[in-house]
Formats: sequence, structure tokens, C-alpha cells
Amino acid sequence: MKTTNSGSATAKFAFILVTSLFFLWGFSNSLNPILIPHLQKSFTLTTTQSTLVDSAVYIAYFLLALPAGYVMKRFGYKTGIITGLMLFSIGAYLFIPAANTQSYAFFLFALFVIASGLSFLETAANPYAAALGPHETSTQRLNLAQSFNGLAVAIAPLIGGRVILTKGYSEDQLSVMTAEGRRIALASEASSVKTPYFILGTFLLLIAIVFAITKLPKIQHKETVRKKSQNILHAFKHKHLTWAVIAQFFYVGAQVCVMSLF
Repeated sequence: MKTTNSGSATAKFAFILVTSLFFLWGFSNSLNPILIPHLQKSFTLTTTQSTLVDSAVYIAYFLLALPAGYVMKRFGYKTGIITGLMLFSIGAYLFIPAANTQSYAFFLFALFVIASGLSFLETAANPYAAALGPHETSTQRLNLAQSFNGLAVAIAPLIGGRVILTKGYSEDQLSVMTAEGRRIALASEASSVKTPYFILGTFLLLIAIVFAITKLPKIQHKETVRKKSQNILHAFKHKHLTWAVIAQFFYVGAQVCVMSLF
């Protein structure tokens, strides 16, 4: 991979833009543990049914990661990032019709679209951030960018709790309501996501426009000779990669379970 000159104003601004992506996907993923109990109560779901939120998100990651890589290889990082931001924005806007129709399946579809966008962003942002400067300092740049992901994870529950859980009814209040009154109350709770996700979708659209009009440094990859018989499975002949994938699988599984259920 050919890196760019980190001293140029273009590279510095590009790095700032890319770093914002780390914050955005960290913020979005940290809203899911708030959404799970919120939707569970609004739609009177079992614990198993409520965890479909995480299933919708990570199935999208699994299905879209390789296509995202292909888009990046074929059209460049900029196209991949803009595609990810647009999918992210569309998914956020889909929360509005999901709340209007009171459909849990619609919410899951909206989350799937959001996660599809995040898959594009994460596939692009990590290698792109590393390449925006000298190879010797690529690790430092990546660690700096990822620190903003941690910042988002820390503050998202505070903000999300305030803007999403604003119309909560206690079980005591719901228990004295009529069936129709309870239905209306729970529908009101489910609708509390419309405004924050509309704002999020609009903000993402603006970020996508900024990326579209900004001239970003192009990263050139050295082409390697590959045998025709090689495919994606050939990569798993490298033991370190295989064990890294296994470790990542269990790490993410444990992280999601703890964040969503405890």
C-alpha cells in the first residue's frame, strides 16, 4: 500500500474526516443496548425476540463485509465511504416509518440497513486512516482514530438514554391502563426514536456530502501476482489470520452479549 504525505493539508483534513467515521459507528453501535430493552417493552417481546436487534446488525456485517471490500478495490475508498454513509443515513430515516407502522420487523430491517452502511465504513476507514501518512506512524494514526470510537461508546448511552427513553411508562402505570390505553402508551414509547434518528440521518447525509465534495488523497495498492486457483479461502492458509478470525468471533460475541443483556 502506498501511503500519503501526512504533512499536506489535504491528508490532515482527510484524516479528520475519516476519524469522524470511527466516532459515528461507535455511537450507533452503542445505541443498540438502549434500543433492545426499549423495543422489548414497546412490543412486549421476550428476551430472545429482543436480541434479534443484535442479530440483524451482525448478520449485515457478515453479509456486506466482502462486497464492501470489492467496492473499495473497484471504485476506491471514497466511493466506499460515501456508500456506507448513505446506507447509514437511509437506515436511520427508516426508523420513522418503522415507528409509524409499529412494526418490529421494520425496525430490524432499518437496523440491518444501518449495519450494512457501518460495514462499508469500517472496511474503508481502518486501512485508509493507516495509509494517510508515513508507514512508520500508521499504527499511531490508527490508534488515535480508534480512540474516538471509544469516546463515542462512552457518551452514546448518556445521550441515547435522554433522547430515546423520554416517554417511558412504569409497569405500575401500564398495569392500571385499559388495553387500548396500554397500546397507545407503548406506541408512544416506540415513536420516541423518530426525532433522534431523523436528526442522525440528516447529519449523516451532510457528512456524505462533505466527503463527496472533498478531494481525498488516493491510495494506491501494489498489485500482487495471484494464481487463478486462489480464492478467498486461500487466505486461511495463514494460521495467524485463521486464529485472528476465531478470536475476533468469540471476542465480539462476548462483547455484544455483555453490552446487550447485562
